Amino acid sequence: MIVLFLFLRKGREDMKKIRSYTSIWSVEKVIYAINDLQLPFPITFTQMTWFIVSLFVVILFGSLPPLSLIDGALLKYLGIPIVLTGFMCQKTFDGKKPYGFLKSIITYALRPKVTYAGKQIRLKKETMNESITIVRSEQLDGISD
Repeated sequence: MIVLFLFLRKGREDMKKIRSYTSIWSVEKVIYAINDLQLPFPITFTQMTWFIVSLFVVILFGSLPPLSLIDGALLKYLGIPIVLTGFMCQKTFDGKKPYGFLKSIITYALRPKVTYAGKQIRLKKETMNESITIVRSEQLDGISD
């Protein structure tokens, strides 16, 4: 009885708490075979997309110094895309996937920083004077407050 209780308790600790049921219905499609060729392991469309994109990036920039220093074609054209695919599909930053995180960083860098109600403020005649006045105070020894 105790073993059954511990087994059931362990299963509950591994369960993920779901705040909404929308993630249950969004099941990603998995590819098990391409035509008559059975794949050794199933892959998702996201993994396939990241692999193809990273392979094209390696092919396009293969003659530039970081990638041109790699001699092995197997490592260069299979190893790097597989590692990038694994990293991009598993890693999350601030609860976002890497491409969403990069998109938010780029949009933050490109948008205007001085805004009001989400709209850019255009300073026509005023210039922002950011000079700071520094007051120096000295305490002399021998003089009491």
